[in-house]
Amino acid sequence: MRHRLVGTVAFAVAALPALAQDFAGQTLVVGTWGGDIERLLRTHVAEPLEAETGARVEFLLGGSSDRMAKLYAERDNPTMDVTFQNIYEAPQLLADGLVVAPDPESPAFKAIWEGMNEGCYAMSLVGLGIAYNKQLFPEPPEWADLWKPDYHGRIAMAPYPSSESDGFLAVAARLAGADEHDPDAAFSKLAELGPPALTYTSLDEIFALMDAGEVAAAPMISGYVLSSLADWENIGFVFPTDPGPVLVRDMVCQVANSPNPELARMFIERAVGVETQTAYAEELMFGPTNSSVTLSGEAATGTINTPEEVATLVQLDWPWLIEQRPEWTERWNREILGQ
Repeated sequence: MRHRLVGTVAFAVAALPALAQDFAGQTLVVGTWGGDIERLLRTHVAEPLEAETGARVEFLLGGSSDRMAKLYAERDNPTMDVTFQNIYEAPQLLADGLVVAPDPESPAFKAIWEGMNEGCYAMSLVGLGIAYNKQLFPEPPEWADLWKPDYHGRIAMAPYPSSESDGFLAVAARLAGADEHDPDAAFSKLAELGPPALTYTSLDEIFALMDAGEVAAAPMISGYVLSSLADWENIGFVFPTDPGPVLVRDMVCQVANSPNPELARMFIERAVGVETQTAYAEELMFGPTNSSVTLSGEAATGTINTPEEVATLVQLDWPWLIEQRPEWTERWNREILGQ
């Protein structure tokens, strides 16, 4: 798996309707994450859509679990029109009738690599790899290297439940000769690392400790990490090969029975269009799902950006994992955190 720096990206022009209906006075509500994601969506999707239609786009910022809770609470009268969710939340929302199934005849569906629209439209591709202190690891580590005695008690972890912690449990299970369906193997292997050096919730927090050598390494999702490395000379990131990185995919969904379905479809078309997808790859290191995006040079090496690369990643049984989370939260607190 290739990785690391961002370079030049070849831009293409997304095909959009030549004429748009007047939506003046209407407000499209989009639930998404804040920070750079909001900035890119505002620049490349919301502002052009507002100029084209006369509508207003309002962002509702927060975590994906908060958006899920809101969708269930408002299922009979939703206020969101579009929501961004992760790879395991989108299929559940579709099964429960809270989002609209991707339309195979839509331009958005046809633009995305085959097989990626699971529950909603695939927005971006990232992988769970290892951020590490380059002085403590002279060579980029494999997963098994984190279990060496020198690093006992010096590995940081994300809170549980999360994509990172579920993914790390699955990696531990594979190193023990099993997979995520064997929790005893997973928890036993992970406990061998010793108590986490830190349960991180902030990149600034974990990077400061890793840069100083107080934390040796941590499993992290590639996008934000890779786009932040220029600020941290002592920190590297690698996609391991044995097993490979764990696939994580963000999805963009049209909310079922929302107030503005046509505007929602137009927003999604722009979100998965070449311009927005290219910006995601260039600035955030989130791999594109649009098959017409062409990345060149270093940009191509820093993202997961083809079906062939996706096929090399570890793909988890997310529906099954989500069912285990209540029980596994207790096990995590007891066996990993020692609480």
